[in-house]
Amino acid sequence: MLSSVNKICLFVCFLFLLACSKKASVAAEIVEEITPENPTPTPPSSEPVGDTPNILFIIADDMGLDATPRYGVGNNLPAMPTLTSWMDNGIRFTNVWTNPVCSPTRAAILTGKYGYRTGVLNPEEAGNLGTNETILHRLLNESSSNPYATSIIGKWHLSGRNTADRPIEMGAGYYAGILTGGVDSYSNWSFTQNGATTTSNAYITTKLTDLAIDWIGNQEQPWLCWLAYTAPHSPIHLPPQDLHTRGALPDDQASINENPLPYYLAMIESLDTEMGRLVSTLSSSTLENTLIVFLGDNGSPRNVIQAPYSNTQGKGSLYQGGIHVPMVMSGYGVERVGETEDALITSVDLFSTFLTITGNTQHERHDSQNFLPLLTSSGGTTRNFSYTEYLADRPNQSGYTLRNSSYKLIVFDNGNQALYNLENDPYESTNLMNATLSSSAQAEYNALTAEAARIRQ
Repeated sequence: MLSSVNKICLFVCFLFLLACSKKASVAAEIVEEITPENPTPTPPSSEPVGDTPNILFIIADDMGLDATPRYGVGNNLPAMPTLTSWMDNGIRFTNVWTNPVCSPTRAAILTGKYGYRTGVLNPEEAGNLGTNETILHRLLNESSSNPYATSIIGKWHLSGRNTADRPIEMGAGYYAGILTGGVDSYSNWSFTQNGATTTSNAYITTKLTDLAIDWIGNQEQPWLCWLAYTAPHSPIHLPPQDLHTRGALPDDQASINENPLPYYLAMIESLDTEMGRLVSTLSSSTLENTLIVFLGDNGSPRNVIQAPYSNTQGKGSLYQGGIHVPMVMSGYGVERVGETEDALITSVDLFSTFLTITGNTQHERHDSQNFLPLLTSSGGTTRNFSYTEYLADRPNQSGYTLRNSSYKLIVFDNGNQALYNLENDPYESTNLMNATLSSSAQAEYNALTAEAARIRQ
């Protein structure tokens, strides 16, 4: 039998356990009362789903139709398995216009406005985008319904060399790249990031790709990655051997100057290689939720442009070789697979289209037209006229141009005009203004002149 002392000890232990049990029960009740019905969620996935697609927008610098596979122009084309895979799984657009040079094209996409409205008409004295302009990135960053993470990686070229903070000031969530129009060397260049400029010795096409991979990998909300490569902009050179298929070309400057085309094509191939490396880092779910857009910012340089264009009809001209560029779209929202689209589109239309696909439909679209319906069905028309312009130091190159489905009018600042029937003369060999216009050509001329007056009023 237990002694009296043992009984007392057992009784005390029983009371202690009973008290602990009641405290635990009360604590559980208190926790239950203060715990909300919807506890704090886990951090969001970096792979947004549903109606908030990512946008990967890639700009090639100085790459026209004659240097792009599957456009039927040019006899010596680069191997571009990445771009052609996007064509196979998306849409190749065949009637896209940009400006003849880089800065006005970029400003138009960022603002949705023609250059005569923003003052950005060339890369030199008329190449600064005013801080009073509201750019696409700010609209997406500050959206009340679908806020996006945004970046500009690569070439900016819309303000002076000493404006390292300008892309961020204007609304880009992140900026890293070059402020100017180009570099003196692809392996020794001024790199700006977070408002500070240093010297980079990394091959720039690879470096920009690395920056895009890193930035995308850190996102936890829908994103717009504006990736503006410098390739294949000058200086024309031989890229690293593992980035192209052109073989062991001599790399001395005399050889490059004598025949720059194979080196230019090697630079394009290096761009394609790096684009492929970038998308290979995206998970399948991220890739499915990403709209990929590839665009050439203007035509090919005149020292490498290929027939049937003449060397006076390339970059920096209002002729087709200077403004008619490749554009390919693939991925999220693109239901047409392996198709071509002939509708008239200008690069300014990307502003409205990007806003629409991200659910930001309340903003003014200015000169930009939404062509999003073309991603799902053919036969639609977003605009009846395309327009672009250029301010050059030579009045016989400076001016504006517009076209409809068949005819194109160029009005130069020196007073000269040119009219072409693009259906019969796609490479502009016969200026109809040099003879008496037929009644049908006169009607087209009148319609184009009236539309130009409306646009430029």
